[in-house]
Amino acid sequence: MNSSVPNVLRPGGSRNTPLGLADIRPRADSSVSDGFSGGDSLNTQPGTSNYMAPWALYAFDWCKWPSTGSGAGKLAIGSYLEDGHNFIQILDTHIAPTPMEAYAPGTSKSSLEFTKVAEATHTYPVTRLLWEPPSSQKQSTDLLATSGDHLRLWSLPSDTPSGAAAMSPSSTIGRREQVPTKLTPLALLSNSKTPDHTAPLTSLDWNTVSPSLIITSSIDTTCTIWDIPSLTAKTQLIAHDKEVYDVRFCANSMDVFVSCGQDGSVRMFDLRSLEHSTIIYEPTGKDERDTQGGRISPTLAQQTMSNPPPLLRLATSPHDAHLLGTFAQDSNVIRILDVRQPGQALLELRGHAGAVNCLEWSPNRRGTLASGGDDCQVLIWDLLSNNSSSLTGGAGSIGGVPGAPPPANGGAPVDNARAPVAAWQCDHEVGNLGWVPRLANSDYGEWLGVSGGRGIWGVRF
Repeated sequence: MNSSVPNVLRPGGSRNTPLGLADIRPRADSSVSDGFSGGDSLNTQPGTSNYMAPWALYAFDWCKWPSTGSGAGKLAIGSYLEDGHNFIQILDTHIAPTPMEAYAPGTSKSSLEFTKVAEATHTYPVTRLLWEPPSSQKQSTDLLATSGDHLRLWSLPSDTPSGAAAMSPSSTIGRREQVPTKLTPLALLSNSKTPDHTAPLTSLDWNTVSPSLIITSSIDTTCTIWDIPSLTAKTQLIAHDKEVYDVRFCANSMDVFVSCGQDGSVRMFDLRSLEHSTIIYEPTGKDERDTQGGRISPTLAQQTMSNPPPLLRLATSPHDAHLLGTFAQDSNVIRILDVRQPGQALLELRGHAGAVNCLEWSPNRRGTLASGGDDCQVLIWDLLSNNSSSLTGGAGSIGGVPGAPPPANGGAPVDNARAPVAAWQCDHEVGNLGWVPRLANSDYGEWLGVSGGRGIWGVRF
């Protein structure tokens, strides 16, 4: 199946290896600069729809609040450096015509430009960051949350310039510089009984129904629900037998959430009845297949049951409260689960030739999600269609995959498998991605933000 995914855009220059989520820690990479300079000159100059950070990055979130005019909203990014000196940057983005010198026939006539407008230091690698979700109570937000050593809340100063106001004479294609303002630290929330030693947080999620609630996961096997107005922990529970690596609220609920972790299981909880939980998925050996989709040996199946691979990340559908996706450490398979049918996976998404690192559902297209991995590929999946159709392609755009692959090794087709409908080739292994919220002008098209190494790319489809 992997051979059916075309290299729509070939990587250029030398390769940097970005974060790989192995036990929620990045792989060592001597080619990525930890400072604010250095590195291969081929990888330091931004191109069209590209921004280069001064450090390896992982955490990544596009503000979901509506944008106006040519604006594409604010983007928050965080570094993942294995020391006590980490960073957050806030980028303002907008759609602009692609410069004539960078335009090629058949490619997008629009590009995504990035302007750094604010920054802050962060003492621990940023495992996840999120903007406050939209609500009817106000028109915009300046509130940001990060997980790492603690749950931290930040504010973007209201006088932060954006758009053209932030432009400086040293502008380059796709990247505009200014003297950034400093993010304001608002709160540090810790539920540790010993402040000098706290278990690191691996992730967080912000409830979209009740934005006063944030949930965090930790390597100490717990999940904690925080009440933001009072800055207190409402509930803490032991969620797994081992480290918890990710946690997500289910769509349209302020009570139901799912988690995954080192024990290889996905579990669902309801804050209204925490005395029990539901195991949504754990490897049984029966549904395990090799990398080509064929059945694995009984011996390997038994080993899988005895030592299941850790599940690193979750993604819950924003449209269907019963659907979620997950992937295991060092696995190129994405499993789609239905919480109404605990046990085996509903679907298996096989298309990556390397380990999957990230997964995100589209907020605008029901049943559509994007994934990225160590194979430098971004793949688009449409769960509502069995056909592989092409999406608008071009430089900085996503191109189509020409049809589903034949069964592996001459075997019967896997009836619960899907092929990707589109692919984009990154210059680096893909560490994270996020969908750009719906733009004010539909002529601008739909965009996906992709991070790899030190770079951010805007990809239109």
